[in-house]
Amino acid sequence: MALTIKTTTNTKDPAEFISNSIINKLKAGKRVLFFVTGGSSIAVCVEVSKILKNHPLDNLTVLLTDERYGPVGHPDSNWAKLMSNGLDLPFARLFPVLTGEPHKTVTENYNKILTEELASAEYKIGLFGVGVDGHTAGILPGSVAVNNNDFVCGYETGTFSRITVTPKTIEKLDEAVVWMQGTDKWQVVKDLDEKNIELIKQPAQILKKVPLLTIFTDYNKN
Repeated sequence: MALTIKTTTNTKDPAEFISNSIINKLKAGKRVLFFVTGGSSIAVCVEVSKILKNHPLDNLTVLLTDERYGPVGHPDSNWAKLMSNGLDLPFARLFPVLTGEPHKTVTENYNKILTEELASAEYKIGLFGVGVDGHTAGILPGSVAVNNNDFVCGYETGTFSRITVTPKTIEKLDEAVVWMQGTDKWQVVKDLDEKNIELIKQPAQILKKVPLLTIFTDYNKN
């Protein structure tokens, strides 16, 4: 694992970084799987899509790291927020999670999709956010998602019914990029850089199992 920390507050920096990686692999003829996320990383995802639209190359598939269950397009949906903020990749294969079916069915179907896409992709890259509690995607500390053996886990929390990739999925990636901003997250950045903490306590530690990990943050370790 190669961990790099880049200090910035500009969303264009991680966006250009991710886009360059994706474009280079697509130009080399590889099938690329790109995981996008919600929350504070939405702005980065949108910037990436703007750059990629200028390079409409074949063989790009876009999937969500996590979703909040509900009707298609509901106000808390990560996919709906990405779309409404300008994510637009007409040449890519897009797989929104929500279909209007029951929570269990949606989870099982998304697990099937990920199983197929992870097997066929030749380069897998994901953009992730990390919370102050050390969660990433929808994998909360102490949750059943941490040790789930499927690629996707659906479970209830105090606020949302979640559908999320699992650590098993993240371990399949070739590259991960993290967008972390705010002084309240600096300790988590330091933890990722300096400590090995149990996943059940800090799920974001799983990102260090990815061969290439780059964290874009306003924290300056120097």
